[in-house]
Amino acid sequence: MGRRAHNKCIETAEYGQLMLATQGHIRQVLADARAARGVSQQRLARVIGVNREAMRDRLNGRTQTKAEEIAALAAFLEMDISEFFPPLVAS
Repeated sequence: MGRRAHNKCIETAEYGQLMLATQGHIRQVLADARAARGVSQQRLARVIGVNREAMRDRLNGRTQTKAEEIAALAAFLEMDISEFFPPLVAS
């Protein structure tokens, strides 16, 4: 996203709410994928190079999941990365 588009996003959307909604969506996608595939927190943690406690913090919403972590998780779970992001509605 270019600077102008990013600034427009901040101006037209409640950026904090968008961030919270996106992180919540990411957590739900991971929870669903873990349940469907029987993948442990420990295994996800290894994929992104953190310990189980750090992964738990991401899954519980105490720590934001970084873009590069989402990319690694999507590849590991054989999912399209777009599934990790909620659809945006223009205001």
